[in-house]
Amino acid sequence: MRVIVLGGGLLGVASAYYLQQLGHEVTVIDRHAAPAAKARGMASAPARLPPSATPERSLCSTAIDGLRRRLRRVSGYLTGTRHRPAARLEHMVRLATYSRETVHELRQEAGVSQDLRSAGWMRIYTDAKAFESFSHNVRRLQALGCSLQLLSPEEALGIEPALGHLRGQIAGAAFTPEDTSRDPAAFAASLAFMCRAAGVRFLMNHSVVRLHARDGRIDHVELANVDGERSMLRADAYVLALGTGSVPHAQALGIAMPLRRVREYRIELPIQNAARAPQVMLNDRTERLRIHRIETPQGERLRVCCTVRLATDAQDLPDSTHYARMLARVETLLPGVVDPTHAEFSSTLHARSASGMPLIGRTPLRNLFLNTAPGAQGWVNACGAGKSIARIVSGLSPEVEFAFAKG
Repeated sequence: MRVIVLGGGLLGVASAYYLQQLGHEVTVIDRHAAPAAKARGMASAPARLPPSATPERSLCSTAIDGLRRRLRRVSGYLTGTRHRPAARLEHMVRLATYSRETVHELRQEAGVSQDLRSAGWMRIYTDAKAFESFSHNVRRLQALGCSLQLLSPEEALGIEPALGHLRGQIAGAAFTPEDTSRDPAAFAASLAFMCRAAGVRFLMNHSVVRLHARDGRIDHVELANVDGERSMLRADAYVLALGTGSVPHAQALGIAMPLRRVREYRIELPIQNAARAPQVMLNDRTERLRIHRIETPQGERLRVCCTVRLATDAQDLPDSTHYARMLARVETLLPGVVDPTHAEFSSTLHARSASGMPLIGRTPLRNLFLNTAPGAQGWVNACGAGKSIARIVSGLSPEVEFAFAKG
């Protein structure tokens, strides 16, 4: 059948790939010039911003602010029963594990490119109480398929000597050799190429104006190109994968979709001392930073990311404050490793559901499906979510146990 995927982000591209693999005729619609623009860094703030500058906010921020105030009072069907934190964790781990296995299958079958230069992933703690609290969850995570092991401070330093100057400050760490540092930009480019090779059609530079419903289903989608010219498309099924942009369309259709906004701040810094730069991807639990080495045309760089949940604009800290904290923490963890005078700053707005879990599954409209709200690290679950929604659209059961929306 003909399927339109609304949204050409990484979730939309992954959905399109697996839908095409199941025999559907797929069209992806997105307002950007190329698929997975955010993952490729094309929708970020301009490069080489000084820390005092403020990246341009997403165009949908204002609309989301108004909607989220109204949606606070709504307990939408999409969130289902309220899951306990432990249950949410289990659902997320299962989805992440399934997605990792799906990516491995892609690499074996079609050679999807990944940045595999990292020697693993390490979560480090400098707070003893926080490490003890996390340690209690590790056994359950291992039972769910995580190849996670707890490390003493000395074991952590043995795996990552770059942290040697923190001897005596590290309380403990958790390590997995499997979650290598994947670059979402390279991954997105490879997946988009595979989609085109499989026959997926991409209609770029087109914004979704409105979804028109009739008789309990979507009749057609109204579009506008960059010149404002309107057009419409029809299909047998539609997958809504617009992230924060999904909210106004869902609201117009009477579907409650409580979302929270999160902003991912990123800094890329030239490495000036490669011998002391980390080999593993680091997750610093004190400032909640993700730090890893990447290859760029300009050479090796250190990418530092931090995801911040946004409240009202009045309560948000200035972007320069977040960047300053990130730079200060990098200097504490890895002194002298990078050149902060040539740092490049960017940020991206993402959607996260009120329950904390991605919204994947059916809606009350028979031919409308969701794959949205994964938060800033949506690429981690992209293949698992994309394969799952493709099976749901096709009338098949998902291969993973997850709190899918039933509609």
